[in-house]
Amino acid sequence: MLSSAHQQRLDQLKSQLDAANIRYKILPHEATYASAEDGVTHGVGTLAEMAPTLILKTEKGFVGAIISGATRLVYKKIKKQLGLKDVSLATSEVVLHLTGSEVGTVSLIQRDLPAIVDSRVAEMETIYGGCGVPNHTLAIHPKDLIRIINAQVFEFTEFKT
Repeated sequence: MLSSAHQQRLDQLKSQLDAANIRYKILPHEATYASAEDGVTHGVGTLAEMAPTLILKTEKGFVGAIISGATRLVYKKIKKQLGLKDVSLATSEVVLHLTGSEVGTVSLIQRDLPAIVDSRVAEMETIYGGCGVPNHTLAIHPKDLIRIINAQVFEFTEFKT
């Protein structure tokens, strides 16, 4: 059973996506999948299709970064593309404060943060990521996601080894 705050968050997300005429699915599940690997283990999709939203701290403010679960961030590429000196992951406390969500459930759609999407994510047919609520996953076409969050798309990851 969802708390009223979580139900309200899901309703707001659905309203945003419906208003933008975006096709999506919200997949409920028994447990919270806090990592891309968890999603794969539970049959949501492939590792490449899992799309975690990471919150980055920069000297210009915070940025939402969406990557493929098969990759990891390359800070040097982000700094170069965005003209930054310092980029790091935000702490879990900051993530909760900024997004209202725990790390691992952060929504792909962060309307109050600028967003970057790795070009590998943009090539997928469907991606699976957080919707800001535990025990739920958002399935969406990446081009629709990029449009609704007005994301900048460039390559800023490398494959995990």
